[in-house]
Amino acid sequence: MDLSLFSARTILAIATISMLVQQAFSYVCQIVMPILANRLAEDFGISPAWLGLYLFLQNVMAITAALGCGSFILRYGPLRISQITLLMMGGSLVVVASGTLWLYPLGAVLLGAAAVSTPASSHILARVCPPRLVSVIFSVKQTGVPVGSLIGGLLIPFLLGLVIYSASIGTTIRLGPYGAALMTALIVFVVALSLQPLRTYFDRDRDPSQKIGFGDMRATLAMVLRNPALRDISFAAFAFGGLQALFSGFFILYLIDGLNYSEIEAGSAFAISSFTAIWARILWGVLGGSIIPTRWILAGIGLFGGIAALLMTLFDFTWGLNGIIAVAVLFNITALSWHGILLAETARLAPEGQVGGVTGGVLSFTSIAMMIYPAIYGLILAATGSYEIGFALAAVPAFAAFVIFLNPSFQGSWFGFCLGLGRRLWSLRALSRLAMLMLFGVAFGMLFQALGF
Repeated sequence: MDLSLFSARTILAIATISMLVQQAFSYVCQIVMPILANRLAEDFGISPAWLGLYLFLQNVMAITAALGCGSFILRYGPLRISQITLLMMGGSLVVVASGTLWLYPLGAVLLGAAAVSTPASSHILARVCPPRLVSVIFSVKQTGVPVGSLIGGLLIPFLLGLVIYSASIGTTIRLGPYGAALMTALIVFVVALSLQPLRTYFDRDRDPSQKIGFGDMRATLAMVLRNPALRDISFAAFAFGGLQALFSGFFILYLIDGLNYSEIEAGSAFAISSFTAIWARILWGVLGGSIIPTRWILAGIGLFGGIAALLMTLFDFTWGLNGIIAVAVLFNITALSWHGILLAETARLAPEGQVGGVTGGVLSFTSIAMMIYPAIYGLILAATGSYEIGFALAAVPAFAAFVIFLNPSFQGSWFGFCLGLGRRLWSLRALSRLAMLMLFGVAFGMLFQALGF
């Protein structure tokens, strides 16, 4: 398809929609395992806490991929990389569908390597988007994550219960967890192939002579950490990415295994709450683009994301599903709605022509969080059986991000930044504020219960 015949506005619309679709089905792949975890654990006779190990392996690979993706994007083109990531994600689901437990680490690695889908899509949009629209367009593209949550939360439980009658063999076939994974993989493969007509235009500036290697990892990290504003953004990516990892990885399992909800109820709660994140991401992008300073919005996300995590610790059998969905909505409009405005700010701060690499560097901190948080959460769950403790711990970095973004960027070294942050967090004033925030969160949860949610 020769997109050069179209206007700049049409090209921007095509780029945004195609990358939104890519992002949506990438995220569908991310939530397949959390939805299937309880059934697979029963089938294999293991604890559901094994999901933490799976997510740990996935994000170990994601860190490497995010830091080293710059040269791959430049050589093969961001559109081709987007297709490859979808194929790898579909491949990870094929591994799940095999029902062979010892192969599952390979599925985790494939899923982790596909983390470069976001840097690739950012590279495409940064080239075709006018500076005044960057925040909004990136936020619209990142609505692919809640759209993917909505699709996955409804599609996968539907596939789990789907029964097909086969006249040829005279019996009914129930897809179950393995069939659901395979069907989802086939859909993702079709999406990857559907992007092919766009490759000629969006990969026109690829450089086949670009050397491939991971030697630029150190340079990418140094570029991010030496820039005070990018360093703050990286901390937010870590804190908010950790909250997202816990919600995406364990919310459904929490409802099914911890509170005895059905897979359909848990999947519906996940999907309904995810729908609100679509509008929240766009709203933050609009406000952050022209009305409210981006740092203030990120501070607010840290504050209310931390409160949402604390509210998750109050769930018990006295809570109705509506109250749980309300807390999940607060979680979604904060801890799952930061991507667009954060990526737009990253693209604005990145050196020209290096948006993909710098975005990968920033998002590597998200991958680190998505590696650490689920692993710790899984260990706590296995040791104590508690779904609450992990969410309480995850609130602390979110509140730290709130403190960071209320203040100007620290201009010193990374070590000095950590010391300064420690002093700010552990000062008497900061501790009193934290205590007030925790009390506010508890009071908010008690109000939900009192109102009958």
